[in-house]
Amino acid sequence: MQVGVVCRVEKYQKSQWNRDSMLPTLIGQPAPKFRLPAVQYGAEETEWRTPESYAGEWLVLFFYPRDFSFVCPTELTAFSAHFEEFRLRNCQILGISVDTLDDHRRWFETPVSEGGIGPLRFPLASDQAGEFARACGVWLEEKQCAARGLLIIDPDGVVQYFVAHNTSVGRNSDEVLRVLDAVQSGGLCPESWAAADGTIDIVNELKPGRVLGQYRLVSQLGAGGFGNVFLADDLTLNRRVALKVIRATASSAREQVIAEARAAASLNHPNVCTVFAVETIGGLPMIVMEYVEGDSLSEIELSSLNSKERARIAVDISSGLTEAHAHGIVHGDLKPANVIVSNGGRATLLDFGLARHSRDGLPQTGPTTDANVGNDVDVTVIGVAVDENEKRPVGALSGTPRYMSPEQTLGERATTASDIYSFGLILFELISTRPAIPKLPLVEILDSIRSGRVREQVLSNVGSSASTLLAEMLATDPESRPTASDVKHELSAMNFDD
Repeated sequence: MQVGVVCRVEKYQKSQWNRDSMLPTLIGQPAPKFRLPAVQYGAEETEWRTPESYAGEWLVLFFYPRDFSFVCPTELTAFSAHFEEFRLRNCQILGISVDTLDDHRRWFETPVSEGGIGPLRFPLASDQAGEFARACGVWLEEKQCAARGLLIIDPDGVVQYFVAHNTSVGRNSDEVLRVLDAVQSGGLCPESWAAADGTIDIVNELKPGRVLGQYRLVSQLGAGGFGNVFLADDLTLNRRVALKVIRATASSAREQVIAEARAAASLNHPNVCTVFAVETIGGLPMIVMEYVEGDSLSEIELSSLNSKERARIAVDISSGLTEAHAHGIVHGDLKPANVIVSNGGRATLLDFGLARHSRDGLPQTGPTTDANVGNDVDVTVIGVAVDENEKRPVGALSGTPRYMSPEQTLGERATTASDIYSFGLILFELISTRPAIPKLPLVEILDSIRSGRVREQVLSNVGSSASTLLAEMLATDPESRPTASDVKHELSAMNFDD
C-alpha cells in the first residue's frame, strides 16, 4: 500500500533568487524550510524530517533522481560507507527523491544484484511533488525529478555549500567530506585542500592587488597591535576605504573589538572617522572605514605649525570627543597616531572603540615590564597591570603607555574621563610642541602617571592660559576631570601663544 503524502515547503522568498541565474542564490542564505516524510532501512514507521530534526548539527541534503536507477546506488552506498566520518564532523545526511516511501522500502529490500540499494545508514525522504527540489533550485521540469543537487547546511540553518550535477554524473563522498572540513574550518582553503594542510594565513597573504570580498587592496597604511590597515578600493560602491584587518587574537577580545566598532558606526561627524561596515571574510573580522587623507599628528613636526593651526587641531579633537561621548562611545586609546590632520588642517579621530577589551581572552603576560610588553611605549599594548609594590595582578592593561590615564595603568576599563586625560597629554604637546612624557622604560612611565608626577611636570611648563584647564584634564581622580564639551568651550577662548 502506498503512503499518499506530499511534503510541505515554505515558499522561497523572491528576493533571494538571482535574476541572472536559473538557480536561487542559496549560499549564505537560510535553507528553505521543509517537512518531508522519510524512512530508515529496516523501519516500517514513517518519520517526518524538518530542520528542527537536525538542530545543532550540520546537514547534507542529498537530492537524487529516482530509486532503482543506475548511478544512484553507487553514490548512496558510498556516502553510507562514510557515514561515521560525517558523524565525527557532527553532520547528518538526508537522501531525497520523488519516489514514495513504499518505493524506498522496496529499494532497501531488493537484493543489490537485482538493482536494490541494501542497508543505508541514513534515511531517505519523499518529495513526490518536487516542491522542495524546486525551492532548492534542483528540479528538472522535463524529467519531473531532481538533479543531483547537494547542499551543506550549518547548525544555524544557513547554506554553506551548494552543487548540482547532471543526472548522469555521480558525486564523490570524499570530495564532500573535504568541502565539509573546509567550511567548518572557517578559513580560506585552496584547490585540493585537505584538513591536514591548514587554512591559508590571510594576514601573510595580504598584498596590493589582492581582493577580499568586495575590496581590492591598494597599499598598506600601517600595522598596530590589533591589526593591519590597508588602503583599498570598494569594488561595489566605487570608493576608496581604509580596511582594518583584526589580528587572530583570543576570540572574546576580537568579539569585543567588533562590538565596539559597530557602536562607533553610529557616529557621523566631520572630526570622527566614519565606520562604514564590520565584516568577516575568510574567518578574519574586518572594519571598513572612511579613508582620511593626511598625516597623523605623530608624524607632524608640531613646531612647523603656527599657534592658530595647533589650536584648530585641539578644537577639532575636542569636537570629535564631544560627539562620541554624547553617544556613550569611549575611544580608550587616544594618542597622536590616532589623529589624522588633512592638508587643509582639519583633524579627524581614528579607531574609536577599538582599544577596549573585556578581561576574558587577554593574554596573561605577567608583570608589566619592558621584557614582556615591549620597548615601544607608543604602540597599543594588551597585558596584565601589576601592583609594583605587592607584585600582584590588578587588572587588564590596555592602551598606549605614554598616553594612558592613571586608572588605565591600574587595569581599569577606559571611560570618557580616561579620554580626557589622554587628550590633556596631547593638548600639552600641541601647546609646547614636545611630548609630556619622554620615552622612558615602561615601568617608569606607568609610575609617573600613577603618582601624579606627569601632571606636576606639565603644569610647570605651560603658561597661565592653559594651566587651569590642563590641571583639570590631568586630575588623578577621574571624577574631577571636565567633560569633552567643557574642554571644547575652554579651548575656543584659549591663546596658544601665552
